[in-house]
Amino acid sequence: MNEQFLFYVQVVFWAMLFLLVHGYLLFPMTLPFVSEIFKRRKAPEQGNVELPTVSILISAYNEEAVIERKIQNILEIDYPKDKLEVLIGDDGSADKTAEIVARYESQGITLVKAPKNAGKAAMLNRLNKIAKNDILLFCDANTMFFPNVVRKLVIPFQDKKIGCACGHLILSDKSGSTLGRGESSYWDLESEIKKFEGVLDMLIGGNGALYAIRRNLYTELPVKKSVMDDFFVTTKVLEKGFYCTFVTSAIGTEQTSKESSGEFRRKVRIGRANFNFLFSYLPLLNPLHPLLAYLFFSHKILRWFSPHILILLFIANALLLTSGLFYQIFFGAMSLALLVAAFKIVPSGYYFLSMNYAMLKGFFMAFKPEKSGGWAREARSDE
Repeated sequence: MNEQFLFYVQVVFWAMLFLLVHGYLLFPMTLPFVSEIFKRRKAPEQGNVELPTVSILISAYNEEAVIERKIQNILEIDYPKDKLEVLIGDDGSADKTAEIVARYESQGITLVKAPKNAGKAAMLNRLNKIAKNDILLFCDANTMFFPNVVRKLVIPFQDKKIGCACGHLILSDKSGSTLGRGESSYWDLESEIKKFEGVLDMLIGGNGALYAIRRNLYTELPVKKSVMDDFFVTTKVLEKGFYCTFVTSAIGTEQTSKESSGEFRRKVRIGRANFNFLFSYLPLLNPLHPLLAYLFFSHKILRWFSPHILILLFIANALLLTSGLFYQIFFGAMSLALLVAAFKIVPSGYYFLSMNYAMLKGFFMAFKPEKSGGWAREARSDE
């Protein structure tokens, strides 16, 4: 190989290594300092402000195992009943989900039943059109709230510039699977990142388990391709010039997937959905908003493309084996790390490897035709 070719390979090697280290190490380590330097001066909270009206929206499909527990959980929420609307959309379930929800109509629970299974995005669009209240609170059927969660989540909306507030989801794992343990650990790191992005009021994507937006900021979800509804809705709030914050004290709890294969399939769907609408998210990279662009690039773009980065790094390293001892040692270390992860010796390593493979699979699936609508529900570890 000639020297010019090797030079370009070295450029690729060091560029990929930097991007990988930045995305998974430098960015989370430096984010607390970035958030302290650039934290937004918020309007002071008012003591006796009137509580806003809230509509809780839940899109459900075959949730008979958890839906009654979820309704009971909602009925225990500490919030004025005359300011709270609960809409549960049954998206053509084949089980007793709709029947269970209908039992609670006299207690203020409204069932919105779709004639056929059209998908979560279509149901959320439908629920949004029916909702009457100022704040839309989105959650999943298997997410259980602390009683004060609504009161905590609406506090930031005292600030007229806040368009979205995301709660703190705590994941627990009863499955005992390697992926389940890895997911729980990974989510702890994600929550820390969200906390510091929340200090900046630039949270990059909410979590569908627990987030709220101003109703007039809702952007209708696309239904022809799978979409990450929480990410799509919350990033559109940012694109409209409003802020998105994180409320640590607004807590919801959820279980991980019951089986490793279920968690893997879920990650593939997430990857596909993200790449389906990648170009619609690119306005977040606007250089006129450098901090927002930095957060989106570091937290999301680098994560979505980390499998591509890893592959390029591995290939470049292999081509540089004759270029010095450092490249030989690095190649050996990387190969050993891959083997340790593949054989589940380190759960977090296996989770990292599996989720990057799922993301890569989702990337290629985004190029294939997709049947719109429908659900692919995975069993959870508490069922």
